[in-house]
Order: sequence, then structure tokens, then C-alpha cells
Amino acid sequence: MIQSICHLIASREHGGMEKHVADLSRWQAHNTGARVSVIAHPRYRATLDESVDPLNTDRSRHHPTLIWRLANQIRAGEYQIAHGHGSKSAQLLVGVQKYTDARQVITRHNVRHPRDKLASAFSARIAVSHTAVANSRLSWNIIPNGVDTAVRPATPVEFPVAAGSTLLVAARLVKLKGVDLLLQAMPELPDTQLIILGEGPEKENLQKLSDSLLLGGRVNFIGYSDQVSAFMRAADLLVMPSRNEGAPYTLIEALLNHCPVVASRVGNAGEYIPNQYLLDDREPAHLAQKLHTALQDKQRLQRDFAPVFARAGRELTLDNMARATWQVYAQLVSQCASSF
Repeated sequence: MIQSICHLIASREHGGMEKHVADLSRWQAHNTGARVSVIAHPRYRATLDESVDPLNTDRSRHHPTLIWRLANQIRAGEYQIAHGHGSKSAQLLVGVQKYTDARQVITRHNVRHPRDKLASAFSARIAVSHTAVANSRLSWNIIPNGVDTAVRPATPVEFPVAAGSTLLVAARLVKLKGVDLLLQAMPELPDTQLIILGEGPEKENLQKLSDSLLLGGRVNFIGYSDQVSAFMRAADLLVMPSRNEGAPYTLIEALLNHCPVVASRVGNAGEYIPNQYLLDDREPAHLAQKLHTALQDKQRLQRDFAPVFARAGRELTLDNMARATWQVYAQLVSQCASSF
């Protein structure tokens, strides 16, 4: 029986990986009899509440004090499972293997550090997409990110509706997300308005670009919103012209809210989005043509995505993600027990 679990985060961000750990650890705490903690920098207390077991993970992964403190926390917590997320967490867990008895699991969230040498040190390996381990020769449990489908906005969102179509962007406003490319495509889509949800260091530059393109009231910078699902249900199309991606939660949320998506052919987009809605390049003219074609026949758009929406409802939920992860834990514990 699995009685105690610790997750390890060693990043400095608040993105998809951190959301994954927050949702997974919360589900485990509420739906199993296990004691669940997250070993992480104190900055994560705001999103992980009382489950954080604080550790200054900003030190170098080779710092002897960090390895020593992590080993002490795992031993003191008497954790049965230690689950590391991301490359730095995996390296730290390798460093404490000879000092603790906890069974170790890793999850690969992106392909930034696709090194099999590191991953081979673990008996249980999870990846959030096939793309993340496409070049790996090891065996992996593919468990996609999942969203809590019980969380839905109580009321529909309200915003000015143009006569034509509505495009939506929901992203941190950084260069990587390619929102500038979408703005440059907007002059070719005169009957279309664009809603932009999110904040970030590129917001002012994007607003200036929108003004220089004379897009006027067709582009609305909403900023942060806790009603993303409601916006997705109201929009005709979510656009993700990213220069690079892993396995973004925004894609999952759109599909679960029956919002079609046009996206760059990066990360795991090709595992879900029909080929005709993937961008072959990120030139504004190509993006404008893809969007124009998609919006020409909105009934066809919904038909094309109907099987994708159905698949998302079956596969991309928090409950599915958490139960599949629990099965990996159970198999690992069973394997360890049978080896004695």
C-alpha cells in the first residue's frame, strides 16, 4: 500500500510543470489515503498551500549542501515514493539514491534535456507526450497532462463581439508565444477580432505593434483572467503560433471546452490537432491563410474537431492523469516488493 509520497520541483517558474505538480499532488491528497508533500522552494507556497516542504532548490544541482538537505528531508518524511519533475529534479534524485530508501519516479515534461543516461537511472519513467521522448531508446509511460473538468465558470463571459469571427490567444506574453506573428496576420483578416488573455514582458511591445498596424478596436488586450474556459467557449478559434512548446495546458483546456485550435507544428500539437490546422511555417501570410480557411466554414471546423473533442474528454482529464500515475507507483512498489 502506498502511504507517503513527495514530489520534487527544482525550477524557478510558475508554468505548466508547476501546474501539473499542484494538480496531481492535490488530487492524490484528496483521493488516496497517502500523505502527500511537495519538496520545493518556498516561493511555491502560494500555489501549493500547506503541502510544501520547503527547500532552497535555487542552488546548483551539484551543490553538496542541497543534495544533503534533500536526502535528509526525504528520510525525515519517510516517503515511500519520491517523484521528480524536470531535469534538475531528476539529477537531484540521482544524487540522493544511495542515501534514501524511497522508490523514485521521474516525469519528463519537455524535450529540453532529452538525455537517456540520466533517465536510465530510474525504474519508473513518465512522459507527458510521445514527442517529449521521441528520440529516447528507453521505455516510458506516456501520461498526458490533464485538466480538472469539474472546474467550470459559473456564468458566460461577456466582451464586445465583432460582426465577423473571434480569435483567442491565452498565453504568457513572451516572444516565444508568437503573438507578434498573429498581430502581423490580422490586417489580412478584416472581419475578425482578436482577444488576448495574459500578461508578460512583451505586452507593451505587442500593444505598440497593434497600434502601428492600425488594428484599432479589433484587438482587445484583456490581461489576466480567471475565466479562460468561458472565453474559449465564446471564441471561434484559439490560436497558438508558438515558436516553441512542450505540452501546453492551454491546448488541453481549449479541446475540453470544444474550442478548435490552429497551432504551430511544435511540442505535442501534432498528437491532437488535425493536420490541416497545423502551421507549416510561422510567416504571417501563411498564418492568415490558415485562419481564413478555418473560419470560412465554421460548421466544417466543428465537424473536423468533433473526434478531437471526444478524445480529449476521454484522455485529457486530471482524473485520468492522476489514476495512470498512481498505477505507475503501484507497479513500482510491487516490483520492489517482489525483488526481496
